[in-house]
Amino acid sequence: MRRAAGMTAALVLLCGVDAVPAQVPAVIGTWKLNAAASKLQGPALQSEVRSYRLTRSGLLIGVAVSIDARGQPQFLQFAARPDGKDYPEFDTRSAAEYLADGTVPARTYAEFPTADPRKVRWVDKARGAVIASGEKWVSADGQRLSFSLDAADPQGHPFHYLYVFDRTGP
Repeated sequence: MRRAAGMTAALVLLCGVDAVPAQVPAVIGTWKLNAAASKLQGPALQSEVRSYRLTRSGLLIGVAVSIDARGQPQFLQFAARPDGKDYPEFDTRSAAEYLADGTVPARTYAEFPTADPRKVRWVDKARGAVIASGEKWVSADGQRLSFSLDAADPQGHPFHYLYVFDRTGP
């Protein structure tokens, strides 16, 4: 009897409003930059690792940790849903400012679902203005993550990057 009550309680907890959505995004996992397969300009990153996790309520948490060409570590983090809404995006500097004085980050991140369950469109904004956008997709075999980045340099000249990552973990 106690066992049945315990199982019922567990099922209620698992099926509550914080349950993980039925479809887990293909991007979930840990990914390492494949610089040779990527199409980037400027000084090459020494490394970049990305991790995507899903909270019980279905919020996607994305973290990118990179080492730039000068050996300086940096990170980028967001927590968002694929609903087209803007969510705060923290980088190394904005996280420090937020911790020091409560300054809300100027950057936001939004994801938009597509008909393909392995692909989303994304947009980065700074103070409400679009600064970069693109698509993020996972290969059919689930072993490669790619994303395009379209933006403009400070002089307004457009550029396009293609980042390619290999899966390194679940």
